[in-house]
Amino acid sequence: MNLIDIIKNAGIVGAGGAGFPTHVKMNARVDTILVNGAECEPLLCKDKEMMKNYPDEVVGGLLLAVANASAGRGIIALKGKNKAAIEKFNAVIAANKLEDTIKIHILGDYYPSGDEVVMVYDVLGRVVPPGGIPLAVGVIVSNVETFYNIFMAYKTSAPVTDKFLTIAGEVERPVTLKVPVGVKISDILGYAGKVLVDDPVFLSGGAMMSEVVYDPETPVTKTSSGYIVLSKNHRFVQRKTQKPQQFRKVGKSACDQCSYCTEFCPRYLVGHQIEPHRVMRTLLMSSSSEPLVTKWAANCVECGLCGFYSCPEDLLPNFMCATAKRDAAAAGVKFEVKKDFIKAHPMAQYRKVPTKKLIAKIGLSGYSDHADLELIEIRPKSVTIKLRQHIGQPAEPVVAAGDAVKKGQLIAAAPENKLGANIHASIDGKVASVTGDAIIINNINRGN
Repeated sequence: MNLIDIIKNAGIVGAGGAGFPTHVKMNARVDTILVNGAECEPLLCKDKEMMKNYPDEVVGGLLLAVANASAGRGIIALKGKNKAAIEKFNAVIAANKLEDTIKIHILGDYYPSGDEVVMVYDVLGRVVPPGGIPLAVGVIVSNVETFYNIFMAYKTSAPVTDKFLTIAGEVERPVTLKVPVGVKISDILGYAGKVLVDDPVFLSGGAMMSEVVYDPETPVTKTSSGYIVLSKNHRFVQRKTQKPQQFRKVGKSACDQCSYCTEFCPRYLVGHQIEPHRVMRTLLMSSSSEPLVTKWAANCVECGLCGFYSCPEDLLPNFMCATAKRDAAAAGVKFEVKKDFIKAHPMAQYRKVPTKKLIAKIGLSGYSDHADLELIEIRPKSVTIKLRQHIGQPAEPVVAAGDAVKKGQLIAAAPENKLGANIHASIDGKVASVTGDAIIINNINRGN
């Protein structure tokens, strides 16, 4: 069986957040494979902990990907502050005489260093075309955990049944855990000690690009990277959950067109056609009820930097860009994207936002950014395994209520000839229910 089939059978998807099926991404020929170890989201530590604890597996997965793509090299990009991980990788590279194949690239501690387009420019000096992917410039980029999963699938035939993630914020003891896919937030929260607020919400996936989750019964998926626990009254939570009528009204009345939102925009700085201040200008010239349609938002990736850091008025141009993209899609408007002769801004290397300054601006300086990996056996009463944990079509169930399943058993398959990913049981148990959205498995091995 070739590597692509192994990856497909294992149900591996991008573990960094997007969840693109890895068997599709890796099925290409490129000159460079890039490991994204930036982990630029504030307070998250799972990639750092994986690089420290599993350097052999990450390098092993990278070597497999390099060989499969006929690439000339693999590069591991991580922040210079992660000295322990750098030492571990250098030791693995030296011990296996991989200096000609595997390189380490040291990144600064800035946000969003993990944006794959920003990373490709910073590491290789190549500009990914607007609306394109790194493959367009001969590069494949994947997350640290994805390469770990590739190695484990190749070496042990293990499918993706567990997820590494960090629990941080308003907890006694921030921690990084390996948990079964489908476990509820409430089942793992206690491993970080006591929750220190009475009205917690959970920033799923970090702070800047997170979804605010209110329900602790929400299940972990293959793309979950961590949960930051905050009070629902924390100012950052309040800003992230502003209603459209509020951020539109305030933005329309208070934007002074300083253009800082554009000047600090990471995609603008690599040469993409995105200018949030022009989106705000469109808002100023629009009625409160009409759709916001403008080409200057089309290439926004919603990193949040313009709204949560750059704007001196504390407006939310990131939300307006997201609104403009949705309004354009609803209206069936497509903008022609300039892809030729794209050049990075001459100030691209000088307008990077230090992570510590960002953390201070969004009010998270008081929380620890250390969360050591603890390998604890987690035996939940049940798991709720979503059928769509990836980009593409939902997986199709191959089990029914009442079936006994073993950990690692296929329970839902990717649709034939469509973009998708296989789903496997994360615990031994009995299928309690199968719906169009999820499969619930009750644990038959749970202790008291």
